[in-house]
Amino acid sequence: MHHILLKALASGLIMSLFPYAAISAPPKPAQTDSLLTLLPKTPDAADRGRIYVQLADLSGDSLELAAPYWEAALAEAHKAGDTYGCKDALDFLVRKFADRDTRRAEKYIALSDSILPGSRHALFRSSLYAYYLWKQMNDNNSIETVTRALEELKGKNRDQLTPEERIEWEFLTGLAIDFSSISTEAYGNIPKAIPYVEQALEKLGKYPLEERLHLEKICHDELSDLYMLCKDKRAEEQIGQCIDLHRKWLAMDDRFERPHRDTTGYMMRAYAKMVYLRDLIPEEKVSDYYQKCMELARAKCDTAEIYSTSARYYQYMGDNERAVAYIDSTITAYKRAGIKADFAPIYATQSYLYEAMGEYKKALGAVREANNIRFNKRVEEAQSSLAEMQTLFDVDQLEFEKSRLTGRIRFIALLAGGILVLLLIGWSVYQYVMVRQLKQIRRQLTDANEEITRQSRRAMESEKMKTAFINSMCHEIRTPLNAIVGFSSLMQGEELSQEERAEYCAIVVNNSEMLLTLLNDILDISSLECGKIKFNCSSEEIVQVCQHVLMTTAHTRQEGVEGRLECAVGSYMLVTDVHRLSQILINLLTNAGKFTSQGSITLGVEIDEAHREVLFSVADTGPGIPLDKQEMVFNRFEKLDGNKKKGTGLGLAICRQIAMIFGGRIWVDPTYTAGARFVFAHPIDIRFPEDGENRGGVSPLEAPGSSR
Repeated sequence: MHHILLKALASGLIMSLFPYAAISAPPKPAQTDSLLTLLPKTPDAADRGRIYVQLADLSGDSLELAAPYWEAALAEAHKAGDTYGCKDALDFLVRKFADRDTRRAEKYIALSDSILPGSRHALFRSSLYAYYLWKQMNDNNSIETVTRALEELKGKNRDQLTPEERIEWEFLTGLAIDFSSISTEAYGNIPKAIPYVEQALEKLGKYPLEERLHLEKICHDELSDLYMLCKDKRAEEQIGQCIDLHRKWLAMDDRFERPHRDTTGYMMRAYAKMVYLRDLIPEEKVSDYYQKCMELARAKCDTAEIYSTSARYYQYMGDNERAVAYIDSTITAYKRAGIKADFAPIYATQSYLYEAMGEYKKALGAVREANNIRFNKRVEEAQSSLAEMQTLFDVDQLEFEKSRLTGRIRFIALLAGGILVLLLIGWSVYQYVMVRQLKQIRRQLTDANEEITRQSRRAMESEKMKTAFINSMCHEIRTPLNAIVGFSSLMQGEELSQEERAEYCAIVVNNSEMLLTLLNDILDISSLECGKIKFNCSSEEIVQVCQHVLMTTAHTRQEGVEGRLECAVGSYMLVTDVHRLSQILINLLTNAGKFTSQGSITLGVEIDEAHREVLFSVADTGPGIPLDKQEMVFNRFEKLDGNKKKGTGLGLAICRQIAMIFGGRIWVDPTYTAGARFVFAHPIDIRFPEDGENRGGVSPLEAPGSSR
């Protein structure tokens, strides 16, 4: 029992039995952010690897944070040919994942074969594998893992083993003897493991320090455990050599400064191990090693190390009361942190201390806890063995039944297979049909939802435009109506002269005509957009139409303004609605007459056979239209800034609507700089929608309107 307790508390501690209980300082966000900012600006692989190592150092004991950085550092080091960087990254990753994620640890071990091939790095690769096996033995007592590794080496001819494989074989043999002796309580066999590890160390001495260092450190660690178990005073020397090797490894890294690197963990655990040498070294040395361990543990805020090592130290010092208190704290810290540990020997030690203090009730409670843990463990092992035996028995029974019923099973299997195939075919067909139907239904539902969404959006927009239309219409109607009402009231006064009465009467008449025109335009554009107006098409001579329109609008031109007709052909027949065509041209000519005080207004006609269009244009020498306003003039009730001319604000909107129904286009020519030039493209092969359809293509409240 003493040997089991010593192995659990001493040997296991050096192998970082509690690495995840440590509470290190959190990463420094400012420094981390600064390094992360540098990464995209750093093209060199060696420099990028250096940044990733610094980030890993800043992550402290957080494996979750540090591991991705070390993986990235490994990739960059390999790219840059940095052998030390590759070894540093692989060593960290294997050590951290050896007992946490075995598959991941094995992946890194396999990766070392491709990243660091050849005999030069054979010892380093062996060190990774040896450490992995060592952790499996210490944490999981997995003797089978070491046994399998030995069997692989034994499977080779002794003469075929490389020198590095022979060293590995010596170490693994000693490791297997050590742990098999502990597990079988054959403690007398432990000394037999020592010569194998010593032979491995002797053979390692022939290699350069850089090559042998990692594997040598593991051998010294194992040998120090063996010396401790055998009460051999050479244990202190072995631990000291481990510390020296660790310092040499750190000193080899002269690539760049690593101010955030934590090198205290290994040293702390090594000093803690010295505390377990109470029977082999003077008390003064034990106290000195304890103080060094505590100094490092407090700096790392590693409470688990503080509690466990202090408990052992004060036990050795005979201060049982403080030892018990630290054991209680250790148990509490382990359970709170979820640390995997064998609590049975810890409770056994606590029971021993309580007994020495004369607190027999507490000692009995600790013994019961230890026995319960051992009992539960043995029950689990027994259940596992029973389950394995039951499985083997079931397999034998099945084999027996199989031999008797082979023929029948084959027949049934074939029959069942045939039925299963038919069922699978039928089920597949059914699934295929159902899947298609479901997809179709889903597609229909999706389309319906999209249509509902569109209709809802359209309804909302229509309502907004309706409101805007009504507001604009009311505003435009109110202006002439107010004038009519106001001047009509004034005309009723008896004190008015004949001239004033005639002037007011003219104003009323003009505003009445404006109001009538506005209402006619509103009705006109609404009818056009709703498709209520039928177009009567016939073959018309458009040159004559243009001459007539130009003459009809002569009174709208201001004094001194010339009206011109420029036609590329003497005569041309076009299928069109002459009334609506004339309406467009009259609106454009009238609009030009309002804004042209001198110069000319030119009505042009061109035949574009390539695009099958007749281009009607109205150009004036007025102030023109700014480029950013040329599209806005076609909006309903839209008037340019500073426009004081009378008008309904609907003329150009009506022109665009008629043009759309014709299947044509109307726009302001942006290249014309002498004034404003409107162009209407009338298709030669005109086609109207069928009767009953909305020839405008949009509702009166959705279509863009017009005016200059």
